[in-house]
Amino acid sequence: LLARKTKVSDSLETFKKTIADLDQKILILTNQKTKDLTSKESLTTAINELKIEFASKNEQFLHAKERLEQMKRDIVENEQKLTIFTEDLNFLTAEMTNSSTGEEQLEEAAKRKQQDKENTLKLIAARRQERLELQGDLENLELETKELKRVHKGLTIAIKDEEVKMNRLDVELENRLTHLREEYLLSFEGAKEQFPLTVPVEEARKKVKLIKLAIEELGHVNLGAIEEYERVSERYEFLSEQKADLQEAKDTLFQVIGEMDEEMKKRFSQTFEGIREHFEPVFRALFGGGRADLILTEPEDLLNTGVEIVAQPPGKKLQNLGLLSGGERALTAIALLFSILKVRPVPFCILDEVEAALDEANVHRFSQYLKRFSKETQFIVITHRKGTMEGADVLYGVTMQESGVSKLVSVRLEDTKELVES
Repeated sequence: LLARKTKVSDSLETFKKTIADLDQKILILTNQKTKDLTSKESLTTAINELKIEFASKNEQFLHAKERLEQMKRDIVENEQKLTIFTEDLNFLTAEMTNSSTGEEQLEEAAKRKQQDKENTLKLIAARRQERLELQGDLENLELETKELKRVHKGLTIAIKDEEVKMNRLDVELENRLTHLREEYLLSFEGAKEQFPLTVPVEEARKKVKLIKLAIEELGHVNLGAIEEYERVSERYEFLSEQKADLQEAKDTLFQVIGEMDEEMKKRFSQTFEGIREHFEPVFRALFGGGRADLILTEPEDLLNTGVEIVAQPPGKKLQNLGLLSGGERALTAIALLFSILKVRPVPFCILDEVEAALDEANVHRFSQYLKRFSKETQFIVITHRKGTMEGADVLYGVTMQESGVSKLVSVRLEDTKELVES
């Protein structure tokens, strides 16, 4: 062991020197990295400033270019206006020069225009009168035309109604002839010869109607009623047997359900009484006193009843579980769990952070009780509480010495005394 210790110490010194050299190199590289980052930031700032200046100059150039184009368009427009004004000025000057010689010609032209205007007005008045006369004639013709159209429309509708009636009569006649042929195997001429009408038509129609009513009262004669009855009777017997089988199965199922309900009530009652019997001692052991009880909300209906937990920790009054603090509720639930395990022992049990809400004193009580209970059941406890770990026989921990690599570590606390003594 001393030789191994010396060797390990030498290796440790070598590792320390290596670590010191690496720290020195890391420091140098860190300083160099800081300088490079500073230079990079300076260059980035300068590049950004140049980009901003370029954008500003480019915007000024575009603005100046736009102003130049606008000035060019204004110059062209002003030149066009100048040309038009010059032509108008020349025209006015020429008119002013010739005005003295053309006044007489203008007066004569004006007289001719006045005469033409009067002739035109007379012609318009004559044409207006003719138009009024023609319009009156046109209105009279339109009225006559409307009347003729109305009469024509009425006649057309009457003709269509008559055609519909004629078609209906033709169809009815054809149906009657068809019925006569199919039902009585007679044509119209044969029926007229063999069965001449000896009574008035109305009386004959009444007799036919009475005979039809009498036939309808007899009802429909079903020639296949016997075969239909046999088929329906056979079907009825088959369905009756099926119904009897289903009723028997239903009764059997209800009987089984009743037996299961009774068995469930019996087992639930026995289990509940057993858990209730152990609940208060376990509660006192975990809390160091107090009392607790389990109460059925509907004792007369065990299949639908609820279970209400009432607890009285030491120094407090008896109250519902919902009125306790978080730690008290957690410890009460643990007491109920241990009571269930006393009634229904299991080979092993997994507990996941059940004592997370407890304080240190209650964690110690929980650990001691778990230790005492482990003689009958093996417990696997997931926890971060120190008190629970101290009472365990074996600890399994997960560590991450390297990033992303988990490692499992186990310690048998039951061998602690032997390790300490050795």
